[in-house]
Order: sequence, then structure tokens, then C-alpha cells
Amino acid sequence: MTENLERRGIPAVDVPATEKTPNAGRIRGLDGPRGIACWAVLIVHVAVQNSPDTMASGGLQLLGQALIFFFALSGFLLYLPYVKGLVSGRESPPDVRSYATHRLLRVFPAYLLIFLITNYVLQACFVVNEFVVSETGKDTGTGMITDPVMLLTNLTLTQTYFPQYLQTGISPSWSLTLEFGFYLSLPLFGMAMWWLRRRFGTHAAILVVTPPVILIVVGTIGKMVASRVAEARGITAVTEQNWGPNAVAVILRSFFAAADNFAFGMLAVAAFVAVGTGHISVRGARRLRIASAVALVPSMLIMLVLIAAGSSYQSTFTALSSALLILIIVLPLAAGQEGRLATALDWKPLDYSGRISLSIYLWHFPLMIVIGRLGLLQGDSVTGLIVNVLLVGSVSLVFASITYRYIEQPAMVVARRMRRR
Repeated sequence: MTENLERRGIPAVDVPATEKTPNAGRIRGLDGPRGIACWAVLIVHVAVQNSPDTMASGGLQLLGQALIFFFALSGFLLYLPYVKGLVSGRESPPDVRSYATHRLLRVFPAYLLIFLITNYVLQACFVVNEFVVSETGKDTGTGMITDPVMLLTNLTLTQTYFPQYLQTGISPSWSLTLEFGFYLSLPLFGMAMWWLRRRFGTHAAILVVTPPVILIVVGTIGKMVASRVAEARGITAVTEQNWGPNAVAVILRSFFAAADNFAFGMLAVAAFVAVGTGHISVRGARRLRIASAVALVPSMLIMLVLIAAGSSYQSTFTALSSALLILIIVLPLAAGQEGRLATALDWKPLDYSGRISLSIYLWHFPLMIVIGRLGLLQGDSVTGLIVNVLLVGSVSLVFASITYRYIEQPAMVVARRMRRR
């Protein structure tokens, strides 16, 4: 069974494929889209901060949906060892200690370094809620966090759980808090799946599909609760509901309301492994890929309609679209085929951007603030936006390359060594 999985492009390891080593065991074609998504988020943040009118006229705010792709991809990559383990008949789920070590070392070393430099050297952290104070082209509300509780919550990535600390620190870091919510759920699902298989002999297909279905239900309930709270408190502005210092934003930014962002990537794993193990034939895989491409169109149209309506359910369909895109990329690989799209997405600049995307994601906002303080950013125009993106992107790329080389990579080496003990 293991040889069959490997032959069809499914790594026979119990850690996410893209984090094992730079090349070994990785699933081709997935780092490139991660890089594209990272640059899309950077463009949106540069535009929001410096060129809001140009952004609005060009519809560039839609690029912000690329962040949801990260969540769907996490669902796919991190759920893969669990699905593979069940299908291959492993006696126990992936080791929790090894899993936790990898998750912590994958995120915290880079995050802590970048946060400490941003706070104490650049003094470019938000010391109050960004939504309340943000002004076009200005660094209002930024500085050095001195409040001990605010500092502690940012150091532990728990600031998003407190209305008064939401959107403080490094602006985009709220998504890491959400990621950790998902990280915590997977071992629990793993223990439940293996227990149900041993106790009742539950079929693997049912076990594999149940966790993502549960997360879709949880995410839906979370959004309903957020809507009720917003109505009760009279918070009607969509932006305030999502980013303001209030309970509604805490709910919407939490795993409670965003669990479905990961679920569709998890469902994509089921199809990927089914093809890789021969439960779905090569012809069936081809049909499934075509169906995914066809379904991508209405999924994105619904997403656009919901965005226009200001509905929080737009992220659900963004996640669905992301999962469909992942399937379009990886299904040929699972069927043992070349995968032209995956090969194209492995273009070195995109692939490298995907590998260092965590550092780019964390560095770009505080660096943008500092560059703005120096008076180097241009005004609200198409030309100004292009210049700003190129400048912020270039500086972020340099800083991200350094932290990836000297912080992220060594941390991953330590994680692998600890796993072998």
C-alpha cells in the first residue's frame, strides 16, 4: 500500500509533504499557488494603506480572498497524513508530540523574531485596533507595544480572542491565531477516527469525510452566532463586524466561525488519496478533475455575489473554490500522470515565493509602515500603486529570504531531528 501511495505522488510520511525537506516528498504544484496568494495579499495591503481609491476602482480588493487559499491548503496538507494513515491501515494516528513540535517550530521562531524586531526596533506594531485608527498613507496607531497584557497576547498569538487587543501587533498575524485553532483540532479528530475504527469498525470513507463535515457545520453555526451578536449590539457596518474591537469580530476571526475555511481542503484530500490508492480509476480521476473545473465557475460567482452583499459566508465559497483549484492541480499527480499545470506552477520564482511565504506575509506590513515613514511611498494612483507594490515587495522579499534561510529552515531541521529521537 505504501509503495502504491508513493508511486502515485502521495508522500508516505507522517508530516506535511511541503515541510519535510525542500524537495523530498513534496506535492508538486502547491508552493507556486501559495506564492501567488502571498503576493496577492501583499498587493491588497499596500493598496488599502496607500491607494484605496485606485483599489476600489480596479476591484483589487478581491485579491484579499487569496488569504483563504492558505487555510484551504493547510486543510489539505495537514489532513493528508491522517487520511493516508487510515487508508494504509496504520494502527495509530500520527504522533501528537511530533505533530505539535512541527507546528510550533514551523511558525513561532519566525513569528517571534519578526514581531520583536517590528515592536522594539522598527516600532511599527499597532498599539490600538487598526480599524479604529487606520488612515490612508499614515502610520497612525503604530509604535511600540508596552502594555504587558497586550504584549503577552501578541507573543502568544492570542490577541484575536480579546476585543481590546484584536488587530494589534503585526496586522496580518490574526490569521496565525486561526491556523492554530485548526492545528489543535486535527489530533482530536485523529484520536476520534482511530477509536471509532477500533471500537466499531467504521468504514474509512466515513471516518475521513466526517471531520470536514463537522467543521463546515461548526463554521456555519459560528457565522450565525456572529450575525445574532451583531444584530443584538447594533453593529451594522461589515468592516466593523470583521475588524473592529468587538465581540462580533472576535467570533468571525476565530476558528469557531472560520472552521469551514479548512474543511474543503480536507475533503479534497479524500479525493486525492482515493485516486492515489486506485479506489478512483484514472478515468474517474480525469472526470473528477473536469467536474472540479466546471464547479469552480459557479463557486466563484457565488463568492462574488456574497462579497458584494457583505455576507460572511463568502469565505465558505472562497474556500470551496480553493479546494477545487487544489484538486485541479494535484489529481493528475495522484493518478501517476505528469501534471502540466503542477509543472508550470513549480516555476522557480513562484515556488520560492511559496516556500518563504510565511516570512513575506509577516514582514510586508511593518516594512510598508516604515517605508511610508521615510516618505518613499507614492500617492493614490495606478502608477503610485505599482511603484509601492514593487518597493514593498522587493524589500519584503529580501527580509523574508533572510529569515527563511536563518530562522525557518534551521527550525524545521530541529523539528525533524526531534522527530527521529
